[in-house]
Amino acid sequence: MNKFASYFKDSYGWDKLSSYLSIIGIILCSTKFTAVFGVALIVFSTIRSISKNKYRRYQELQTFESFLGNLKNKFSTLKYSTAHNIAQSRQYKIFKCPKCSQKLRVPRKQGKVVITCKKCGTEFKKRT
Repeated sequence: MNKFASYFKDSYGWDKLSSYLSIIGIILCSTKFTAVFGVALIVFSTIRSISKNKYRRYQELQTFESFLGNLKNKFSTLKYSTAHNIAQSRQYKIFKCPKCSQKLRVPRKQGKVVITCKKCGTEFKKRT
């Protein structure tokens, strides 16, 4: 028992990445097609936790947390922009200028209107 304690004394330990890998591995073990990959993830997370190379494991954790943070930011931005776009699409219609491709926002239900591009000054008619 003392040998096990002395062996694990300098190991890195269990962290967030190891937990995620184990959970994904357990989920993948539920089907016969992905079971081998699931077991591999569980073994990898266990090996990570007993590793003695603390600096390398910490770098992996920081990379993972950075990736996770970027992913969360993308989803929160997407959530906000989608709700904002839906609200705007009810009130306005978006057209592209045929000359410079500038996006122009015009109120809906105005019939045929002459739209003037603020960027290049081109005028064109569209139905709103």
